Amino acid sequence: MNKFILLFERLGIPEKTARTYLDLLEHGTSSIAEICLRTGLHRPEAYRILPHLMELGLVKETVRGKRKSYWALSPDRIESLVRDFESRCAPLVSELREKFERLEKNVSVSYREWRPAITATFGDIVDSLPKGSVFYRVSAESDVERANSYLPKDYREKRDRKSLERYVIMSAKTAASKTPRLERELAVVPEGTDGFDQDVSMTVYGDKVAFIDFANESSIVIENPLIAEFQKQLFLLAYRNLKNR
Repeated sequence: MNKFILLFERLGIPEKTARTYLDLLEHGTSSIAEICLRTGLHRPEAYRILPHLMELGLVKETVRGKRKSYWALSPDRIESLVRDFESRCAPLVSELREKFERLEKNVSVSYREWRPAITATFGDIVDSLPKGSVFYRVSAESDVERANSYLPKDYREKRDRKSLERYVIMSAKTAASKTPRLERELAVVPEGTDGFDQDVSMTVYGDKVAFIDFANESSIVIENPLIAEFQKQLFLLAYRNLKNR
């Protein structure tokens, strides 16, 4: 398609109207008969199109006796039409952006039960995060070995291949069984702290927060950027307080 025709169509100007203007721009002052001969328009079409072009400020009409002639005006007017088009588009784009932002704020919640659900949740952490990402976990497992048995077989391989870093809060008893790792920052809940033995873990990763109930073999995953950020900030607050004890 002619690039000029495409420009006009983007501005809401029909192809035949655009071709009429371009014809006058090329051939200069012309009568209806001449325009129709060159463009293939029928006279009724020309009588409808030319007034439209005059309304747009792209064509001028002159009358001498019974003869009407038309000529193209400067295409500078097209720049004004482009600006008008952009100004009309701006509110629409803003409205679309608001719809998108509302969509982003929607909450997606999934609840699943049994061992495969927990394994799938752990798998989602290492599968969905980009390389070099960080996730945040609070662990209150009563049996570390049992909790680790839910991990996918390739969990650690994927985690290490992606160089995923993690910040972890766990009990002193659980921490004692962990081998120190460079990619893991650990904060310990002091021994004797009440209410840290529910056999549950929480992980904040990307736009998601996952809760795993090992005792009842179930998982809840909430996907929402605002909730995830909120939980992340709560985690960091607790983590710093524990580190500064």
